[in-house]
Amino acid sequence: MKFLSQEEIKELQVAEAQSNKKPKKTAEQIQAIYSSGQNILVSASAGSGKTFVMAERILDQLARGVEIRQLFISTFTVKAATELKERLEKKISQQIQETQDVELKKHLGRQLADLPNAAIGTMDSFTQKFLTKHGYLLDLSPNFRILQNESEQLLLKNEVFHQVFESHYQGKEQGKFSQLVKNFAGRSKDARGLRKQVYMIYDFLQSTSNPQAWLENSFLKGFEKADFTVAKETLAEDIKERLWDLESFFRYHLDNDAKEFGKAAYLESVQQVLDEIGALTNESTFNQYQEVLDQVVSISKDKGGRALTNASRKAELQDLKETYNQERKAKFEKLIALNDQITLLKFQEDYHQDSWDLAETFQVFMRDFVDAYRQRKREENAFEFADISHYTIEILENFPQVRQEYQERFHEVMVDEYQDTNHIQERMLELLSNGHNRFMVGDIKQSIYRFRQADPKIFNEKFHSFAQDSEEGQLILLKENFRSSSEVLDATNDVFKHLMDEEVGEITYDGMHQLVFGNTELHPNPENRAEVLLYDKDEEGDSKEEDEGEFSTTKLTGEMRMVIKEILHLHNDKDVPFKDIALLTASRKRNDQVLLALSEYGIPVKTDGALNNYLQSLEVQVMLDTLRVIHNPLQDFALVALMKSPMFSFDEDELARLALQNSEDKVQENFYEKLVNAKAKTSLHKDLIKSELLKKLDLFMETIDAWRLFSKTHSLYDLIWKIYSERFYYDYVGALPNGQARQANLYALALRADQFEKNNFKGLSRFITMIDQVLEAKHDLASVTVAPPKDAVELMSIHKSKGLEFPYVFILNIDQQFNKKDSMSDVILSRKNGLGLKYVARVATNTKEEYVPSTIKLSIPSLTYIQNEEELQLASYSELMRLLYVAMTRAEKKLYLVGKGSREKLESKEYPTNGQGLLTRQTRLDAQNFQDWIWAIYQAFSKEDLHFSVRFEGEEQLTEEAIGKLETKSQLQDLSQASNRQSDTIKEALQMLKEVEVYNEIHRAAINLPSVQTPSQIKKFYEPVMDMEGVVVAGQSKPKETMIQFELPDFSKTEKVTGAEIGSATHELMQRINLDKEPTLETLTEALEQVQATSAVKDKVNLEKILSFFDTALGQEILANQDKLYREQPFSMLKRDEKSQEDFVVRGILDGYLVYEDKIVLFDYKTDRYEYPSQLIERYRGQLSLYSEALSRSYQIEKVEKYLILLGKDTVEVVEFN
Repeated sequence: MKFLSQEEIKELQVAEAQSNKKPKKTAEQIQAIYSSGQNILVSASAGSGKTFVMAERILDQLARGVEIRQLFISTFTVKAATELKERLEKKISQQIQETQDVELKKHLGRQLADLPNAAIGTMDSFTQKFLTKHGYLLDLSPNFRILQNESEQLLLKNEVFHQVFESHYQGKEQGKFSQLVKNFAGRSKDARGLRKQVYMIYDFLQSTSNPQAWLENSFLKGFEKADFTVAKETLAEDIKERLWDLESFFRYHLDNDAKEFGKAAYLESVQQVLDEIGALTNESTFNQYQEVLDQVVSISKDKGGRALTNASRKAELQDLKETYNQERKAKFEKLIALNDQITLLKFQEDYHQDSWDLAETFQVFMRDFVDAYRQRKREENAFEFADISHYTIEILENFPQVRQEYQERFHEVMVDEYQDTNHIQERMLELLSNGHNRFMVGDIKQSIYRFRQADPKIFNEKFHSFAQDSEEGQLILLKENFRSSSEVLDATNDVFKHLMDEEVGEITYDGMHQLVFGNTELHPNPENRAEVLLYDKDEEGDSKEEDEGEFSTTKLTGEMRMVIKEILHLHNDKDVPFKDIALLTASRKRNDQVLLALSEYGIPVKTDGALNNYLQSLEVQVMLDTLRVIHNPLQDFALVALMKSPMFSFDEDELARLALQNSEDKVQENFYEKLVNAKAKTSLHKDLIKSELLKKLDLFMETIDAWRLFSKTHSLYDLIWKIYSERFYYDYVGALPNGQARQANLYALALRADQFEKNNFKGLSRFITMIDQVLEAKHDLASVTVAPPKDAVELMSIHKSKGLEFPYVFILNIDQQFNKKDSMSDVILSRKNGLGLKYVARVATNTKEEYVPSTIKLSIPSLTYIQNEEELQLASYSELMRLLYVAMTRAEKKLYLVGKGSREKLESKEYPTNGQGLLTRQTRLDAQNFQDWIWAIYQAFSKEDLHFSVRFEGEEQLTEEAIGKLETKSQLQDLSQASNRQSDTIKEALQMLKEVEVYNEIHRAAINLPSVQTPSQIKKFYEPVMDMEGVVVAGQSKPKETMIQFELPDFSKTEKVTGAEIGSATHELMQRINLDKEPTLETLTEALEQVQATSAVKDKVNLEKILSFFDTALGQEILANQDKLYREQPFSMLKRDEKSQEDFVVRGILDGYLVYEDKIVLFDYKTDRYEYPSQLIERYRGQLSLYSEALSRSYQIEKVEKYLILLGKDTVEVVEFN
């Protein structure tokens, strides 16, 4: 194995630079691909081709004789691993074809065959395989499972917490533990406060390489090294600086401006302050500084706080007066804050030992909880991903022979997205490496996963270490960006060179980090200059919008109208497809506004599919309330919610009448008890219940009783589907806007309930308890994704956009407040300092007034808490800067940043700089949102030629005429969500449901019959009806011959494959085939791999036969009309049975159809065995007629051509019928 020397690499770099290749590798890329012999860190800026470099390096190593199994390649996501494998597969295959070296061909062929088994994937996937193989060393079973379900984790965790809590509450240290519980109880006055802190600390511990060791050695470190002498000296320096600054200000005022005010009264107080400060010297003690500060602050509070206020009324001196008063006020605000710090420091010192004792009690509890939870997971043989990593580290550390095996096996340990590494992963990489064979690729500026305990300091330490000493390792900088236009890169550089330094930002945004334009094929375009779009709010608009709050949906926000206006301009005037536009948000709080605005203007949108607000969706909430009522009808809120829901539709008047149905002898009753009274006619106001309401109530009570009875003997899954079917709720939500997604949510609820019971958590009660615990913990379940439109604007979080690119990017809500809930916690942790907590002390008030309590509770943050809080703020703001960097670097052509604010107010602000091209530290840390940073840079550095402009727009520029309309609105576009209730579609759907309810009442006997049918069930009514002897009763097909057969037992060990399984696999395959290009056997094979079926079933699927379908006229038509194609589309339709005159709902899934202006082409795959096509035509005529009717009604297109694609023989047949 011969690798290139540095001289040979330099020769390659020169040769590449002189070649005519397009695109060329940069000198830095060549260095990164071919360097070897030591640890290498590649700092790769956004769009610099780091994935390309990593793939090329792997290919070069394989070409030099390294085996693919000798490379450990860690990626951040499963998707990234899959893409890397696909790229390698393609490149290796290409090399095999191109090389003439027979031995190399054989070697590369072996690598290609071994690629599926290579160690390419996430750390989690590696550790699972590792533990399956070596877990026996720690007595772990190889068939463990992963606790991926957050809800299941929560249930287990809660059970363990309760056990440990009880043991401590009844233990020897009961008094100390009781104080710990009370310290965090807050308003709830129970154990929930403590539980919240325990879980937060546990999550932090899980990110350390050894939780038990950190808990033992670092947890109390801050208390152990707390030094109040240093704290006082630091505070004294601050006080000295502020007092002398005040002295300079007052002396300058007396020597200059004060002469204009003669003998004004405030000047005596100014002289008093100067006398107090003048008594101080450099040798003064902390106590002396404290006394002077106290005196100075006291003087400022004399005369109702106006002792130092210049109250002159002379008109010509107003400017001088105002300037003095404002500056004086600002300086005293800082002095008063220092005075408060002195008071706090005194309390911290007085209660230091008490808070330390409490922390030690906390440490004992945490130790017991961690051990008990770890043991419980071992008993369940179910672990979190972090547990798997901890066990892996434990084996590698304690079993040298295993560690040596892996260190000898891996020629190189490679890791992508190294900036997002946490301490577990770093320790594991150290153990797998031999010390000098690590290859790390990342970009510190894109480290945005601190909430997952990623620590950018790991990357930063190596960056500085390698930069200062090349013996430590080699640092390679990839700065050239090949993704974005110069306009995007210049704007990004302008923002971050004025914003980031080592202290706030964790890096200095200098030549080593600035983006360099690398795509010479992109030419500068002034129209693509980055823009900050600000909705100009007047004073009235400010207060009005604040009152309405962020979730107002009655009116489109000004910012969104600006965005819509720009999107319509791009789409209508510049022919930009919607899919080229991305809307990025730092959080999803305002997504409702965004979706409302896009829907209002008919702009198709697809979201990132990871909205964790599943349990908050209206249709799911209604179902959860239904389940709560079935479990316990004495829950008033849930009961009323269910009665008001579309399932039963009680209105306010009816509910008010029912609410008055109290018993004569009871003062207070549950709402359910009032319903019982109403039904029994035993209340005082029974005359309020008319016959129609009583009838409605009877139905409601009967239904609830029936469901409760059903729940005792059936699974949750069956119960949920019974509710959907009996009350037509599934079909009702399908008729609402975004109905497909709503139905998917309901479908997922049933599946999640089923999964819950399969995990040995049985029963409705436990399911509801789990849901309530999830909601209480402010967790949620991910929303369900549905097939998105093909050409649609992308709405996603900045985190989700990482690694992606879009021609046009709008960063929305730059005015939205930063989330600072971490810094408001009762506990803040630091790797360096350990635990910082707020100690709740009972402090004497020493007051003589009777109406004032003798003691009060005071929350005192420990000294470590204050230190950790400052550390957390710096880390949080650094991460927010990096988040903005990630968002800005997603754009290829043009970048927009969208916010709001009063132009007048914003332009009146001034922002100081530090004299070194940066905003001051305080200005950066005082920012409340991205907009504060960007506007401060725009104002402070306006004399520079900044590469972004600011555009304010108010109501005058955002009229309907100015915004415009979408020129080519899709026929199937959702109607405005603002007018949902008035839309004809909803009226029609509601009318249908009312009709169904009427029939439900009339035909009570039919209530227990299945009311929802699928086309497959209904087609039986259209087929010949046969009795047991095979005699034809109706229809015209020939009777089958009756044959008596005896099947012999099958003793073979081959896996049985049924026709139904092959049919299901074939159907799924037809939906997965990528039709953007002409299908080939290769693409069909790739699609088949994704099909959820066993290998035995997949082997039975005839790919060549399916490929031949695309040679038929219909196949060609489908390929040629991708924009008109819809596949796997669900539908619901109300039908009437002519014989019984009963209405029922038909629900099914269409295999596919093409929509033209004047016709629809419907096609359906059938894998049934047949002799003549006519057999299947007759069999499926009724089913296809239902499909045809559903499409015709949906699209208002009368002509529907129907095709059966018959796959039941060796060749494909396409049959059309009328």
